Amino acid sequence: MDHKTRLIVAENDPLIAWAVRFGLMDLGYEVCAWADTAPDAVRLAELHRPDVAVVDGGLSDLNEGIDAAREISGRLGIPVVICRGSAIDEVIGSSRGESPAAGWVSKPYRISDLDRLIAAAARH
Repeated sequence: MDHKTRLIVAENDPLIAWAVRFGLMDLGYEVCAWADTAPDAVRLAELHRPDVAVVDGGLSDLNEGIDAAREISGRLGIPVVICRGSAIDEVIGSSRGESPAAGWVSKPYRISDLDRLIAAAARH
């Protein structure tokens, strides 16, 4: 039996969350959980131990998603793909080498862009 890449999705916009969840399921991913807050994202990552976490960089406030991504990638060792609507380099600190992201995509994005980043993150 083939192993499906297991994901959690953290997104606070219900329409985007729905589209991402079902778009990724259509591509063959197993979405084992979804969250709309940073604490839930961390808790669910700890509980489900997915292969990759897809996290909205903003979630409820400006950097809450980035903080969750740092904890998920740093403490739990789970690769994170960050989706962000603003200047992501400044927010996640990639220019300082502090990025918690295995990959990132700016909103609006296509599900194929997310697919490519998830596949790359899952290989590492």
